[in-house]
Amino acid sequence: MYSKEYLKHFSDPQNIGAVDDPDITCTVVNTEGGCFDTVDVTVKSDNGVVTDMKYRLKACSGTITAFSLLSELIRGKTADELDLITFEQMDTVLGKIPEKKHHSLRLAVEAVQKIKEKLK
Repeated sequence: MYSKEYLKHFSDPQNIGAVDDPDITCTVVNTEGGCFDTVDVTVKSDNGVVTDMKYRLKACSGTITAFSLLSELIRGKTADELDLITFEQMDTVLGKIPEKKHHSLRLAVEAVQKIKEKLK
């Protein structure tokens, strides 16, 4: 049901915590019903490039997995390059997750958009 990549990020989530002295902070909350995932994101940037991202969350397995992946994908990206991080891309990398976990990817994409707005 879940891919090897999904299980890797869920079993050993990367970059949990908070960036020291962040340049960007944002919070995303699942309002779709079901689980009430909340993710606090901190980002460090240098000259408009994301250099670090960490997150703290109260969330389901899908959101833990999505933000672990996101924390790896986002590093080294400029505001314009953040458009390359999409629902479809993340879903493909994670092996087409079940529909009941799609809210997790939507939360990650929402965080990307909030980061992009503040990175410019």
